[in-house]
Amino acid sequence: MAGINLIPEDKEKDLTITWFYDDIPQEYRDFRKFAQAVEQEYQELQKLLAEATEKLKTEGSDAELQAREKYLKKRIDGMEKKFPWLLSELLLEYALWGVPH
Repeated sequence: MAGINLIPEDKEKDLTITWFYDDIPQEYRDFRKFAQAVEQEYQELQKLLAEATEKLKTEGSDAELQAREKYLKKRIDGMEKKFPWLLSELLLEYALWGVPH
């Protein structure tokens, strides 16, 4: 007795095990392209904010620096509201394409 095989023998050779990274879905590639640009801008804004805050601490109160710091904080807050996954501890890729739990 050969066992129960629900796949016809002529179709069995067409079946192969594929892993996610063997053939990355287009949706994932599109998301990564978009998300990387957003993440890069977010990190750049955080870096600029840290520099402005440091300058305020060392150089004292300067109206231009205070305005710059306020503007950068507003931009960062806007991004965090628009893209809440920037603050998430769970990677968005895992939440969207990871193993269901």
